[in-house]
Amino acid sequence: FQIVLVVLVAWGLRGTSSVNVTVSNLAARVDVDGQLMDVHDGNVWFDAKEKTWLWYGMGYTNCTEETGVLPPRDCPGIYRKFGQGCGFRTDHLVNLYSSPDLVSWTYVGDVFPQGGRPEGIYFRPKVLFNPASEEYVLWINYLPPALNPLISYPEATFSVATSKTAAGPFELKTPSVNIANPGGGDFTVMADPNAVDGAAYLAYDAWSNGHTVVIEQLTDDWHDSLGNASTTGALSEEKNEAPILFERKGTYYLLYGHTCCFCRQGSGAIVMTAPDPLGPWEMASDINPPSGLLEFGERAIKAQCNYVIAGPNGQYLYTGDLWTSAPDHLKSHDLQYWYPLEFDDTTDPPSIRQMEWVDSFEIGV
Repeated sequence: FQIVLVVLVAWGLRGTSSVNVTVSNLAARVDVDGQLMDVHDGNVWFDAKEKTWLWYGMGYTNCTEETGVLPPRDCPGIYRKFGQGCGFRTDHLVNLYSSPDLVSWTYVGDVFPQGGRPEGIYFRPKVLFNPASEEYVLWINYLPPALNPLISYPEATFSVATSKTAAGPFELKTPSVNIANPGGGDFTVMADPNAVDGAAYLAYDAWSNGHTVVIEQLTDDWHDSLGNASTTGALSEEKNEAPILFERKGTYYLLYGHTCCFCRQGSGAIVMTAPDPLGPWEMASDINPPSGLLEFGERAIKAQCNYVIAGPNGQYLYTGDLWTSAPDHLKSHDLQYWYPLEFDDTTDPPSIRQMEWVDSFEIGV
């Protein structure tokens, strides 16, 4: 069935009139030139400076998805020679698209070109704009060269690059950040909208802590983490990853799911809430639970947590990567699921209702 969501963009891009646009979860997204979009595990946000929506994401280029024999079966590239497995190549792009309405996307370019960064495997980029320094700050996963990605993972880290423009090119500032738990896994970053001091935070899991999600505060320039000097410590159980961190009406929400290397069955969306990014955090629920009794079973939404878009007029849109979903079996064309989150404001703190599959929904812009 179809959810219809009508909201207004508050930034006056088109005056006060509202036009409905449809977001499809079935059709492959194409840009205004008709080209399939190659943009995954990144973030989408409205740039008040440029007065447009920006979508940063990983460009996996045209490699054919494979199924392996050893677990994780959807991720055989971790055993291949470094840089040769699909999803684990060294030629990944950090693609940027822009849009006036979250539907019509224009390709801007690769903002962190291969020639301007150390050799390695990059994934899961997130970009924020720091108003204090007036610069765009890119955080990204980095695997240094090794025999294969599996051997490289314990040495994995996050790198930080900056640019004075949204389109880059971004210049490397911090090759390896100061996180409390080495071997950084999936992550996200969030600028705290309630912080008078411009604080920002990093949520991540790591190989050294068994993929347990933690949150750390960033340095004032957002170029590094404060590590053990400002951390929540372990928040989740082990074997969890892909955190999402966002704020709504004074409540902070942390979403994550079980470890899922390009898994086709989806990984869940466990929710925690807190009055502050550093806690105390309380467990809420899984809003994308498995259909059966098994923790790692198939989900109604076969997605891995990616990001929550602070959308038009106070709406929040969940985004999750639908790995192995490309009709042509090219990783660059895997789809992404978007869903307008529904909050129950009668509870304290407000809870998020369980998600469900919708083929499409409408947004008024």
